[in-house]
Amino acid sequence: MNPLVWGLAYLTATQIFAILSGAHLNPAVSGAATIVGIMEWRLMLCYMLAQLLGALAGIALTYAAVDETRNNICLPPTLSHVTVMAIELLATFFLLLAYCAAWDTRSEGKYETLPLRVGFVYAALSFAIYPGTGAHFNFFRTFAAAVVNNTWVILWPYLAAHAAATAAAAFLWRFLFQEEEPEPMET
Repeated sequence: MNPLVWGLAYLTATQIFAILSGAHLNPAVSGAATIVGIMEWRLMLCYMLAQLLGALAGIALTYAAVDETRNNICLPPTLSHVTVMAIELLATFFLLLAYCAAWDTRSEGKYETLPLRVGFVYAALSFAIYPGTGAHFNFFRTFAAAVVNNTWVILWPYLAAHAAATAAAAFLWRFLFQEEEPEPMET
């Protein structure tokens, strides 16, 4: 699929769900929000359960919509696991920095532009990495694809990359860039 299409789809989903959930379409986003201080741990776990169920439903719909003979639905071409991990780590790191910037108190009053800012960052990063990794940015998306394809060996580079990117971006933002505590999300 075209990286621009992925970016516009993410922009659209962010626009729809930003008012409801802060556009936490991804467990890395929810994890970063918790580390930065705008989300409580219990709420993060609820969001992550919903994100996992959403990923499983999305891949099931994709599987139903494509030709049955197609293999590796939503899984990338084969690169070395270390290469996939490095690429996904950097891209997810930059995506999460875009979210951290949006949550920062200095961005107050600019939340309505979150879908555009994050959507275009997602599209740009997708253009850069899609051919090599599939531009997942989201471990639950990778896990759901592994379930449908019964391919488990690809999971660890994505899990390691997304967990490391979440911790690195959120801690970097919280302890180096954040000037004051953000407003916690309303539950």
